[in-house]
Amino acid sequence: MSVTKAELAELIYKNIGFSKKDATEIVDTFFDLIKTDIIAGEKVKIKGIGAFYARSKKERLGRNPQTDRPMMISARKVVVYRAGTSLKKLLKENKQIASSQDDGA
Repeated sequence: MSVTKAELAELIYKNIGFSKKDATEIVDTFFDLIKTDIIAGEKVKIKGIGAFYARSKKERLGRNPQTDRPMMISARKVVVYRAGTSLKKLLKENKQIASSQDDGA
């Protein structure tokens, strides 16, 4: 499932009852705070979900997929997401439930 910020604001508007303007401001502010902290080098942890943070990648040798020729990939920062323990546990339990349902069919 992919959700835009506008769709998320619409869900907040419908399910919680904030005005559309307030719901949009809440969503925009939430993501702006996350972006600001990641850019500042902070790890953003959302309990029950996981953590987002920036990580530096070194320059490395890669290949151009069109020409198959070697090329240098420049050093850069990337955003990393790491799932939290409780989310990993839920995923594992869900996998076990799905497996047991498949076995019984």
